[in-house]
Amino acid sequence: MQERANIFKYAEFDVNALCQLASNLCNGKSCSCNPDQIPKSGSFNWIVDVSFHDGTEWVLRSPRKGDEIVSDDTALSLLASEAATLKYIRAHSDIPVPEIFAYQASADNDLGIPYILMGKAAGSPLQPSWLSSGTPESCITEEQRAKILFQLGTITWKLSRLRFSQAGSLFEENDEVSVKTCLSRGLLAERRDIAEDIPRGPFDTETDYYQAHVAAFLEHAKYLPLAHHCFFAPIPARSDYDDQTDHLAAVDRWNNFISVISKIDSSYNKTDYVIAGEALLNLLAEWTSRLSGYFANDDKSRFVLHHPDLSADNIYVDEDFNITCIIDWAFCSAVPLPMLLMPPGLPQARNEIEESLLPAFEDGFRHALEENLPEEALDREYMLSWVVSRNRPMWLFARFINLDSEADHCLFKALWDAVATCDQDMLRFFRSMQASDKYQSMQKELVDEDPTAEEMARKERRCHGNDVQALAISRKLTLVSDWSSRYTPPCERGIRRNGSVFVADKKLWKWIDSCLKSSIASDEANHVDSHGQSDP
Repeated sequence: MQERANIFKYAEFDVNALCQLASNLCNGKSCSCNPDQIPKSGSFNWIVDVSFHDGTEWVLRSPRKGDEIVSDDTALSLLASEAATLKYIRAHSDIPVPEIFAYQASADNDLGIPYILMGKAAGSPLQPSWLSSGTPESCITEEQRAKILFQLGTITWKLSRLRFSQAGSLFEENDEVSVKTCLSRGLLAERRDIAEDIPRGPFDTETDYYQAHVAAFLEHAKYLPLAHHCFFAPIPARSDYDDQTDHLAAVDRWNNFISVISKIDSSYNKTDYVIAGEALLNLLAEWTSRLSGYFANDDKSRFVLHHPDLSADNIYVDEDFNITCIIDWAFCSAVPLPMLLMPPGLPQARNEIEESLLPAFEDGFRHALEENLPEEALDREYMLSWVVSRNRPMWLFARFINLDSEADHCLFKALWDAVATCDQDMLRFFRSMQASDKYQSMQKELVDEDPTAEEMARKERRCHGNDVQALAISRKLTLVSDWSSRYTPPCERGIRRNGSVFVADKKLWKWIDSCLKSSIASDEANHVDSHGQSDP
């Protein structure tokens, strides 16, 4: 039996047809596609190189089948929209993006697979250099990081000039580009694309756009898996611990805690997320109202292109840290202007950049408008440059609505503290919502989807094994947290009936760690004393 070539790791296709197509598109130049190459793979796509004999390089990209994040049909729509978006950007701006030579959003073609055939990105990914920052082997200085943010500010301004009358994603038909269904991550990722009764666009107003994304979030919270998301028990962050061993111990205790009564999959956790999602609409309305004074009247109904994953993986640079290409425009769509006017997260979209780099991003935005606009138009645009480095609430909203975090509680609290106009503490707010008839009824409606007692016991055993102490701690924490009685009338609650909501955060895990270490030290001391030993 003939061994399968490396190039077919993810899908079989006609390599000869690929080379013929590439040659025809490149003025008849001869080219090759090495069958021994192992395709590079990302979250959604795999890629192989196509090389021309004169040194020109292209890449073929195709969706991975059976992706867990979106359905195969959605992946094809994302391919078609990304190709149309890249062609539009190259035609209407000088933002460095790959050139599209051909694409097919179905397998009904000579190659036998859906694909995009595009130019290879110049330069190299920023990711390795950015991650090395602050280490002895760092190959990027603080000045060079600021240079990157300056350029991203410039690119953001250029994107703000690509305007549309509706919010949604770009598609090409008969060589014409138009806005159609919105393929934003918030409407599609984590299988939200198969959820019913979610508005998909295109959207005529900002309000319609935001409400659709909150609706998708609520559907996810109620009916789709929440993976590692437990609202009142965020995953311990590595940055909160000086020692990696202590961090790993905290993560183990977190895993133990959430396994008891299957907290993540419980109706209690789902209802917590519904409360947060419905509160988002009020917070968002308040924040966009505050920003409205910075936008001209004709801007309020305008929509602009936005790259939702401007991470260090997708930014290519040369040896002097000049940006040479921005790749991976899947999930790109025309969005309300406030969604664009915020700094990117680096190195990943979920990572908030240091405050010291915000001025560079604003300076890049301001420099671009000063270089490209007449003097009489500058005053209005200067107001937008003020927004770009002060729009943290919108960044928090985007991360939370996409569940692009390991600490959703922290994101929501930061948004609440920055925007909420009421004097009520966030935890007290949740406590009052949990006591309301509306959410108590909702929790009871969702309880049918809770794991069975047998399933919960099996998960506990799998997580704790024979660690009796860990199981005892997890069960006692569950008891004192009133986890199972939060959505009951106050008179039926446990020991926290008069307190705020229990949060299993870093303070809890550090306190437990301290107690356990003290207990061990005490036992060791008692052991020494019992043997009649003492310090010299």
